Formats: sequence, structure tokens, C-alpha cells
Amino acid sequence: MATSLALLCGCRGAGEPTPGSRLPSLPDPSARTEAVRTHLTAADRAARADPRSPAAIGALGLAYHADLYYDHAVRSYVLAEALDPGDWTWTYYRALAHASRGDDERARLALRAVVQAAVDFGPAWWRLGDAEFKTGRREAAARAWRRVMQLPEPAIPPGAAAAGHTPIAPLAAYAAFGLARLALGDDDPARAVDLLEDLTAAAPRFGPAFRLLGDAYAALGRDADAVRARRRAARSPRHAPYLDPLFHELIAESRSAAFLLQQASTADLTTNAAWREHLVRRALALDPDNADALFDLATMLRVLRRYDEALELLERHRRLFPGDPRVIADIGRCLSGLRRYAAAESVLRQALEGLDTAETRYDLALVLDRGGRLDEALAEYERALDRNPNHVGSLINLGVVQARRGLIRQAVSLFERAVAVDPDHADAHVNLGALLLARGAREEASRAFRAALEIDPAHAGAADGLRQVERR
Repeated sequence: MATSLALLCGCRGAGEPTPGSRLPSLPDPSARTEAVRTHLTAADRAARADPRSPAAIGALGLAYHADLYYDHAVRSYVLAEALDPGDWTWTYYRALAHASRGDDERARLALRAVVQAAVDFGPAWWRLGDAEFKTGRREAAARAWRRVMQLPEPAIPPGAAAAGHTPIAPLAAYAAFGLARLALGDDDPARAVDLLEDLTAAAPRFGPAFRLLGDAYAALGRDADAVRARRRAARSPRHAPYLDPLFHELIAESRSAAFLLQQASTADLTTNAAWREHLVRRALALDPDNADALFDLATMLRVLRRYDEALELLERHRRLFPGDPRVIADIGRCLSGLRRYAAAESVLRQALEGLDTAETRYDLALVLDRGGRLDEALAEYERALDRNPNHVGSLINLGVVQARRGLIRQAVSLFERAVAVDPDHADAHVNLGALLLARGAREEASRAFRAALEIDPAHAGAADGLRQVERR
């Protein structure tokens, strides 16, 4: 009788595993930083303390996922889904984990389940389109992407907005980009152009769309338009992944410097400098001696001309990892930016012992140039060009030195080379225009100034040069 009651009450048989017993074992601690070890241990402990809680098991999956343990994450998400089949978020996270492992088929199946439960969640439809496309289901991909374009734009995650994240494009633009890829693959470049022209008008910083637009123009024989589109692509972010609210939760959850640096690497400094800095600083806080995080943050700050902050990080990197010529060269660049030219020269000459590149020679020439040592600077610019004949900075600065010495013909030739190498370098056009104007070549000068303004409508030198042409 006792046995019958036990069966009627649903008591577990001796051979049936409990949810807690199916949890993945913690990974080898020797391969983890202290921050990741503490994070995963706490999540594992919470899950084992409440093995019937889908929230606790799902949170364990989220911790594994955010710390780059995809197999462990998938196993945890599967358990959370079984405990609460009505919560599609764990299925969505499982799809993201499958996609990160390159398992597009499992990602596709999981996303199909998500969109059935969350019919208005645009990011899932967009990712489903991508998974359908990657697995050769083109019509299904088109249906998914068209569905995205019928849905409202998801809100920017508040935490991301507070940290300075600015979307490169709305979600609908990513769906339109996918549809344009399909159109090009179907030999319909006109349809691709229609989609991409609307897309780039709405999202003028979406570099991948301009690259694809260049291909579509070329397929139609519109070569001049193709060149212009590809030039716009070169001035735009090369990669701009969409940040949806649930993926942002992974970023917020992560204690992995490697994961945070991965996300930071996709943020360009023109649009998302604050967001990138936020991510790299988080990585560095979690792993203070991480060489990649130190160098990435220092390089970013140097590019942003925050030389004092960059210099402090570079000196710290040099103490921890001595002998890296890239770091030594960047120290020299920061000292130059701080106008400490004597110190910069010494450091850059040291860097040349291990990094004798056009860029290092150029930086040394710049220091000598700013110190008024024109002959020595000229020699270094020429050495930079020996190493890379297309080094635009050296071409321009050497041209400036030659112009100051009265060698106008040589200077014009150098600026013309710079423009040929990099047609999108506004300063090269302006310098060329100034010399052409001084030689009385008004029409050619006007074209150079207008080319600069097309690249940078706010370029004061180009606008002033054009006014001078019109007054003559």
C-alpha cells in the first residue's frame, strides 16, 4: 500500500535523476581568472540550492554564457526550459550560445521556437533570418526579415544608453541589409540598390550597407556610384553588430575580460567611444593585469588625445610586460602629443630598434619637424616612405616641408600622390588646393577644395580656400 501511494503521489524512483544532478560540473578553475571563478561558483551554488527554480538554473546558464562557457550554458538553458516551458528567454539565450559556437542549425530551430512564443520580439526574427540564410533557407530568411520590418523598433537597453552606447542603425536596417544580400544573390541588383539607398539614407554610418551598395552599383555598371559608395564605407564602421536588450544582459552579467574585449572591439571610436571605453574599463577592473585590456584602453585614449591617461596605462603595461616595441612607440606618441619632444625622440629611437616601420619613422619625423629640425625631419619622412611608399601622413608632411622650403613642384607632386593613395583624405586635398591656388591654377584649386568639402563639409581650410578662389 505504501508503494501504491508513493506512485500515485508521483514520488521519484530510485534511478531517476534530480534536476540538480543534471547540472554541469564547474569547469577547471586553473583556466579562469579570480573574477570568473567567483562568479561561476556563486551561480552554481545558487542553482544547486534551488534545483527546481528555472530562474536559478537559467541564471547559471547566463553566467556560463557571459563567461564564454557555451557548452555549460546550453546544458543549463535546456534544464531551465524544461522547468518552465513558457519562458522563451532561456530558449533565446540558448540560440545565441549555439550561434556563438557556429551551430547555425540548432540556433535556427531554437529561434523558430522563440518567434512562435514571442511573435513581436524583433531581434529574434532578425536572428532567425540570419540563421535561415546561413543554413540555405533563403525564402524563410526573407520572410523573417520582412517580419522585422513590420515590427516597432525595440527600446535601447537603459544600461547601454547610460554607458554611452549609440546604435549605428535601427533593427529594420539590419533586416533590409539581409534582404539586399538576398536580392544580390538572386541577380536583382536593382532591388538591392532600392533597399540599400533607403537604408543608407536612414543610417548614414552603417558601413556594411555602403559596401554592399557599392557591389550592387557595380553589378549595374554604375562604376562612379560604386566608387563613391565604397569610399563612404571606408569612412564608416566596418562592423556594427546590433545590440538587443537580452544580449545586453549578457554583457552586464559577464565577468570575463575576454568577452568584454570582444564586444569592445566592435565599437568604433567615432560613434561609440564612451561605450567602448566603458567595456574595456570593466575588463580591466576584472583582470587588472590583462595585457590586451591595458593596450586597448591606452591606444583608445591616445587616439582620443587623452595623452596623460594613455601614458599612465602604457607605462604600467611596460612595467608588467617589458620589451614590447608597440608599447614603447605609443609612449613616444603620447610624449609627442604632450609636446615633450626631447623625451619623445629618445623613446621613439628606442622603439625603432624593434619596430622599424613607416609609422614609427613618421612619428619620429613629426617630433623632429615640431622641434624645427626640418632637414632631419625630411630625412625621416623619406625613410618612412622607403618602408611604405603609400604612407599618407609622410606624403603630406613631406609635402608641407618641401613647400616651406620653396620646392613647390615637389610639394604638389607629393600631395597628388597622397590624394591618389587616399582620395578621402580631406587635408591632402586642401594642401594640394592651396599650392595650386598659389600657382594661379584656380580651376584645379577649386576642384581640390570642393573634393575636401565633399569629404568633410565642416573643413574650415577647404571653405576658406574656396572663398579665396572665388575672390580672385
